[in-house]
Amino acid sequence: MKKVVLIFAAVMMMAFSSVCMAADGGDLNKDQKVAETFISGITTNNVTYDKFVANFDEGLKAKINNKAYEALKNDVKTKFGDLKETKFYSFERYDNQDKVTYITSFSNEKIVAVVFIFDKNNKVVEFALLPMQENQTTTNEEATQQ
Repeated sequence: MKKVVLIFAAVMMMAFSSVCMAADGGDLNKDQKVAETFISGITTNNVTYDKFVANFDEGLKAKINNKAYEALKNDVKTKFGDLKETKFYSFERYDNQDKVTYITSFSNEKIVAVVFIFDKNNKVVEFALLPMQENQTTTNEEATQQ
């Protein structure tokens, strides 16, 4: 009887912990899908304007019309070059917003952070493409040896 109670308790603890750990999983999955569509939209011709702005809030949709979308794609191509790699970096949850960050690599820029701010309805409120510098820290010994 003790074994049955222990097994039942262990199963209940595992089930409860999995529920607690996956609380933000649904929102993160939705945000990632939107972010990946956005990145694909600015780096390829595979995403139409309507699909690109489908998950933008009304304020951002008003700022980015079809002409602005084409200009954004051209700016990314000119400044950063061709997309080489994309990796999910972080998900941060705030009271009324979520922040999702991807780290990308382009042919002209080695590291670019693509940051998205989502409202509580999983709509993109703001985004930014931020070129990053590699952290090149040197110690005093290394600096004097060079």
